[in-house]
Amino acid sequence: MDKELRRQGYTRIKTMNDLHYQQRLLASRIEHQEVMVMYRVRSLWDFLSPTKLLNLGCEALAAHNKAFNLFYKTASFVTNMFRGRK
Repeated sequence: MDKELRRQGYTRIKTMNDLHYQQRLLASRIEHQEVMVMYRVRSLWDFLSPTKLLNLGCEALAAHNKAFNLFYKTASFVTNMFRGRK
C-alpha cells in the first residue's frame, strides 16, 4: 500500500516544486532509515558486550558439561556475593 502511494506520488509530478517536494520526502525517509539502522546497531553492540558473550558461552558450556556447571555455578555465586556487598 505504501509503495503504491509513493509510486502514485512520483507519477503525479508535473512541476519543479512537486519534484523538489518528492525529493525532500525521499531524503527524510532515507535519513530516518539511517537513524533507525544506527540505533539498532548501537543497541545490538550494547547487548553483545564481550563480558555478556563470555557469560553466554559459559552458560552454554555449563548446560552440556556437569563438571563445568558446578565450577560455573560456584564462580557465579562468589561473584554475585561480592557484588551484593558493595
